[in-house]
Amino acid sequence: MIPRLTSRATVVLGLSCLLACSLSAHAAPLQVRSLTMKPPAQAKDLGMYAAGWAEGSIKMPFVIAEPPAAGMRINTRLFIEQFGMPPPPRPGESFSPPVDLLPEGTASLEFQLVRNDERVLAVSLTIEGCGAYCETYEQVYNFDARTGRLLLPSDLFSPSGWQAAGRRFAKEREQRYVSQLKALKKELAEARKSHAQADVVNDLNERIELNQGCLEGAREVVKQSQQGAETLHYASLSLEGAGVVTIHTGRCSAHVNRALDDVGEVSVKFRTAELQPLLSPYGRALVLNQGDAPAPASPFGQILRGQIGGAPVTVMLETPQTDGSVAGRYYYDKYGRMIPIAGRLQGQTLELTEETDGKKAQLSLTLQGASLTGAWQGQGKTVKVSWGW
Repeated sequence: MIPRLTSRATVVLGLSCLLACSLSAHAAPLQVRSLTMKPPAQAKDLGMYAAGWAEGSIKMPFVIAEPPAAGMRINTRLFIEQFGMPPPPRPGESFSPPVDLLPEGTASLEFQLVRNDERVLAVSLTIEGCGAYCETYEQVYNFDARTGRLLLPSDLFSPSGWQAAGRRFAKEREQRYVSQLKALKKELAEARKSHAQADVVNDLNERIELNQGCLEGAREVVKQSQQGAETLHYASLSLEGAGVVTIHTGRCSAHVNRALDDVGEVSVKFRTAELQPLLSPYGRALVLNQGDAPAPASPFGQILRGQIGGAPVTVMLETPQTDGSVAGRYYYDKYGRMIPIAGRLQGQTLELTEETDGKKAQLSLTLQGASLTGAWQGQGKTVKVSWGW
């Protein structure tokens, strides 16, 4: 993020100032603008959320960074995940998805900045999603502010540190159910003693039954964590400030009985002293602001740029599952339409398949650091592929 100085500015400032100016640039947070979704006119026929959309119920962040590639990676990740489309090429006041990409199950979307400094940009999206029921939930994205890299738990924690965090989280979650059940049973005893109405007693019994089931599940997770299993499969991270990481997991209950779930979502804060032995060198640099360390050399979970047969493309590959399966999508920069891809990573070889309009193609790629090279084969032709960070 060294600032681009004109030759005249370089002469005026002198070389002795260049390092100080660079450090000053690192200290400035990224610019984050709000873009309101403006649906096309046809959206009024698409259902109950169109009126809210027209009034600005969906607002997305748009990041401006130096170098621009960092902002491009952040914006691309957010817009692909939320709308299945590339971000607008430049900031404005609004954006308009094609009709077929309108978020029909999303009534509203807003964002707030959790952290924005020279190390980390953390953005929280508050989304009201509707299917059989409507429900509000949060998605938190953490990025390396200097590069736009999406920060994964495996980036920030050492393998043993992530397991240790999982053990502590599991015990905390178990204890919350123990405490809640103790309070509910005490309340039930008092209700019976005072001859409370039947619906009060029934409600307490239902709450106890739900929380008891959740406790049994929590204790199984504790047992797994003590045996060395990775237990935070569905956890999300929020980097809330230098030296503070919050780990979140969803509630135990389904939507239909969520009113009985007194514990709900579980969040546990980890602070500097306990984070220190758990983090990787890269994690300590970003989370604790302790020196510098290189990011892991991996293309997975990140926004990649490259070519297929000479045509520029943008690619997003998810982290491989335990069985090696990999999913992702890419688009040709000229067209901006998503093409889903899926396959398997075996060693350093990644085999992917795509299908568009009933036509299949195969990608055979070799992994080297944060780069993938190989060939795309389909429709009777073979062309070279090169993707990378």
